[in-house]
Amino acid sequence: MASYHLRVHFVWDWNGTLFDDLEIVVDAVSRGLATMGAAPIDLDMYRTHYTRPVKVFYDRVIGRPVSEAEWEELDRVFHDGYRTLLERANLTRDAAAALEAVREGGHTQSLLSMFPHQELIPLTHRLDVARYFDRIDGLVGPPGAPKAAYLESHLRLLTAGEDPATVAVIGDTPDDAVAAAHVGAVCVLYDGGSHHRADLVAKGVPVVGTLLEAVEVALQEPPYRS
Repeated sequence: MASYHLRVHFVWDWNGTLFDDLEIVVDAVSRGLATMGAAPIDLDMYRTHYTRPVKVFYDRVIGRPVSEAEWEELDRVFHDGYRTLLERANLTRDAAAALEAVREGGHTQSLLSMFPHQELIPLTHRLDVARYFDRIDGLVGPPGAPKAAYLESHLRLLTAGEDPATVAVIGDTPDDAVAAAHVGAVCVLYDGGSHHRADLVAKGVPVVGTLLEAVEVALQEPPYRS
């Protein structure tokens, strides 16, 4: 039988992973596109084109490079629209159960999101999940950047100074896999979020259909198993 390290540290993504907000994200993106005379998008189109840096996503959807001024306006309209729609979104169906499973297993967990920090904190409290995390970090810098450097900083700032070799990153984008590889952590991707499953599989990491399964698979991944 496989044996495991006593403690694994889980770093959770928020948008599209623990927080099921994809429907309102697509709606908010379409509001921004409308200001540029572009057609609205649907979920399939969003999943086909979404990437980081987010500005590149808009380049793809609009069909040309957007200027910095246009990008700033698109980002502003997106976040304004997202905030007005926020009450429509909730936790992913098994998010609370997955967080509880990690805690009951004696492991630790934190939250790293590219959602603005000052808005993320009250939202996690409203949804009663802040209590599960040793640390919560949202975005405090420019919007739309890749996640790798933020994950590196997040691990460094955790009280225990987490060893990346005992960290599992759970997210819903190829960028989560890139960030995990950057620090040397395990990654499991959830396919209920912002990308088509084939795009996630192409990253060469496990891809699952539920968050409970993500926890189970993460604990079976090297280097935890010996």
